[in-house]
Amino acid sequence: MDKKQNLTLEDCLLILDHIQGLVVIDKKGRTQYLSPDMKERLKRFGAFSDDTDYIGTDIMSIHPMTKITSALKEDGDEEIVFYMASGLPNMARIKPLIRDGNLIGAIDYDLLTSQDWEGFIKSTEQASTGGGLNLQENLLALMNKSLEKKETRYNIDTIIGQSARMMELKQEIRRAAYSDSQVLIRGETGTGKELIANSIHHLSRRANGPLIEVNCAAIPESLIESELFGYEPGSFTGARKEGSKGFFEMADKGTLFLDEIDQLPYHAQPKLLRVLQEGEVDRIGGAKVSVDVRVIAATNKDLKAMVADRAFREDLYYRLNVIKIESPPLREHKEDIRLLVREHLERLNRQAGYKKELDETVFELFYAYSWPGNIRELFNLLERGFAMSVNNKITVKEFDELFLEIIKSSQSTEGKTLQAIRDEAEREAIKRTLAFFEGNKSKAAAQLGITRGNLYHKINKYGLE
Repeated sequence: MDKKQNLTLEDCLLILDHIQGLVVIDKKGRTQYLSPDMKERLKRFGAFSDDTDYIGTDIMSIHPMTKITSALKEDGDEEIVFYMASGLPNMARIKPLIRDGNLIGAIDYDLLTSQDWEGFIKSTEQASTGGGLNLQENLLALMNKSLEKKETRYNIDTIIGQSARMMELKQEIRRAAYSDSQVLIRGETGTGKELIANSIHHLSRRANGPLIEVNCAAIPESLIESELFGYEPGSFTGARKEGSKGFFEMADKGTLFLDEIDQLPYHAQPKLLRVLQEGEVDRIGGAKVSVDVRVIAATNKDLKAMVADRAFREDLYYRLNVIKIESPPLREHKEDIRLLVREHLERLNRQAGYKKELDETVFELFYAYSWPGNIRELFNLLERGFAMSVNNKITVKEFDELFLEIIKSSQSTEGKTLQAIRDEAEREAIKRTLAFFEGNKSKAAAQLGITRGNLYHKINKYGLE
């Protein structure tokens, strides 16, 4: 006979709190318990804010990527699952909870966490002969064949940002990945639409299938149909004698990313609509081929306005716009600039073998700018500043054009003479430069490209003292 247990409720909760990644649900899929580390993970994704918000909530509404509900099926059984976290594979166990022969819920908990992974790999490789096992690479390849093919250029962990807007975006990506519906990504140039598409694919059930990326603007209009839908042997002059698969057939069981979908010729749009509706492509030359493809489209244009102008089919627009994701411009999450700069500078330093860093005053410049080219423009400017700097400190001197652009953007010229515009522009440039360098006239003169004596003269001229 077992001795009587003396564990209190507090003891039991303490034990549960020490189980990594623990999720407990009832038989209806309602959340009953999350371990502290699991709560923190989901809070970062914006699933809930207060610790008690999740109690009784459908687990799929706060954690759409979980597989725990598989244990609630009639044939539900214990299983081991792999998933990705912070770019590393984790391993978890899912089990149904049975009491007196009846299903009352399910639990899900980590067997191997990201924090354990490196130590596990090192100890395993040390135990193998000469470390030749290379277990990490093999397991990653087993988990996701696209990794084995080195197609995973981007995933959700490469989306840099901790602002509220970027956390919201990551949550939208996870929800989109759980679905198999078409996705329309809209955002300005340079906001990372390709990165979002890759992240959705590699988090989805199609992650082991191909991801085919197509820029609609890069394909000549005369070739767009043959490239997308394929063709039969001898179907037109110059066709391969064996025929050719189109991008849809190449993406079978995977994802087709159509970037700049607004550039898709009007005559090709009905065929794309048919593929989305019927699940089959009409090859040029007559053959029909069934395909299982999820389409993710992206644009920097207003497709609804294009529909109104009859430049884009309305039925195709609604078929693509099932799940809509907005890729935010950098000006809407400037608080992420410091993190973006740090990550990109680390990459540049690794490539070049330097230890360069950005002078603190440059950040003030970056925060004042509107970034019409978004993150791509930020990275390009950083690379130029990195290349042009003469020592390990990248200063405002490397960003003269950006500095002048900020000053010019603040000017109004309406109703003024040319000389008045020049004087006002010069006065404002000197005023802002002095403020930027906190009154240091030597630095201000160097930035403006004039002598210190000339600067004093202009300060007196414009009454800036």
